[in-house]
Amino acid sequence: MNADESAPLESKATAVHVDRDLELDFIREFATGEELMKGLSVDGRPERIRVAIYAQKLAHLRFRDGPMTYAEAYAECFGRPLERRSVRRPVLHNPFDCDG
Repeated sequence: MNADESAPLESKATAVHVDRDLELDFIREFATGEELMKGLSVDGRPERIRVAIYAQKLAHLRFRDGPMTYAEAYAECFGRPLERRSVRRPVLHNPFDCDG
């Protein structure tokens, strides 16, 4: 495998391709700050990188002075969006409902 190929990341029974060059850029970026990436498992790295991007408020800034933002680079690298919220809407009680 050369540097242009993606390597699979096995997590939660789904195969995700990871751009190793971008992943190394993220590791270098955050290894110099307070978010240490050393010693993390392959499965834990994407989450720690995601948290580091949010903690330092970098999501909308340019990643390494390139064409992508941190959020776009994360999505390109790990194949999933940086923001992964899932909102469950509560079932609202209808005050005019006579049954409940």
